[in-house]
Amino acid sequence: MSRIPLQPGIIYGPILSRRLGRSLGINLLPVNRKVCSFNCIYCQYGEGKVDDSKKNCTDFPSVSEVLDAVRHAMKKPRTIEFLTLSGNGEPTLHPDFVEIVQGILSLRKELRPEARLGIFTNASRVHEPGINVTLQMFDLPMMKLDAGEEVTFKAINRPAHSIRFRELITGLKSLPRLMIQSLLFDGEVSNARGDSYEAWASLLAELNPKLIHIYSTARPTACAGVEGVSFQRLNAIAQDLEKRYRLKVMTFD
Repeated sequence: MSRIPLQPGIIYGPILSRRLGRSLGINLLPVNRKVCSFNCIYCQYGEGKVDDSKKNCTDFPSVSEVLDAVRHAMKKPRTIEFLTLSGNGEPTLHPDFVEIVQGILSLRKELRPEARLGIFTNASRVHEPGINVTLQMFDLPMMKLDAGEEVTFKAINRPAHSIRFRELITGLKSLPRLMIQSLLFDGEVSNARGDSYEAWASLLAELNPKLIHIYSTARPTACAGVEGVSFQRLNAIAQDLEKRYRLKVMTFD
């Protein structure tokens, strides 16, 4: 299957994000490989080996390299609405994630106090105390949740063997300002209909997040047979969640 290229450096953008406006992307991961504790069937970067980085992190950018790049980017005279940690996989896998976030927060206070701090994370480390506390420092900590039970979770996200679905959910429950992002799709595996959809909706009701972002595939996917759902269907799902569970849902095409 086709895929989009990996980010070639630490900084990318600012880009015009469909969800965040003018977003300065910050990639904490290597430039030559995807590093993720999931291997989602819809991943825009294609198939990859599930990697928790604990044994192979020599090619990660150092703390000083990241902070120097962020400082340089912040000093340029341009609009930045969000500083967004995302990039070539799962940003919380950087071994110095906590120190980097603290450094970015200090730089923001000094150079860009108007910018908000966001992260797109698969939530695989949300149960770890240091990571959990650090995620609470973000203005927009978007935590992935594509499934409502373990079978569908494993079929869609294909996580590392060490990741436990219930442990992940317990970590999500502990966040005081929980925000969820879910990619909905159809095909042989689907979370947009049937029992899988109902389990996901029920779990969202149980978690009761402050905000939910739902969207579908807009880029190449790792596996064949992943079918995007229409924007009209996304809006219908949002209305269903709002009507049944009084959840706040935003849709993006």
